[in-house]
Amino acid sequence: MTWLWITIAQQLPPFAIPSGGTDYGRILLNAVFLLFWVVVAGIAFAIMAPIAMRVFNRVTPGIDEMEELKKGNMAVALVQAATILAMAVLVLAVVLK
Repeated sequence: MTWLWITIAQQLPPFAIPSGGTDYGRILLNAVFLLFWVVVAGIAFAIMAPIAMRVFNRVTPGIDEMEELKKGNMAVALVQAATILAMAVLVLAVVLK
């Protein structure tokens, strides 16, 4: 678990305050880039989720997942949630590269 925190800490920017004061232009630019990447990630997820559901439906031909979800089948819901989460992690890995 400590390797995870070390890896995250290495990716963070330095927290030192510059001696000349705070650069609000740079903060604003970083905020704009943040919003841009939030939009990119949201669009990528919106494209990825339906594709992941279609792939999951093709892999399990004997089960009608939507009907099982309407019946309240929690096992199907958990497997579909795990599939979407795994695809989201893959999209995140691509977006961060």
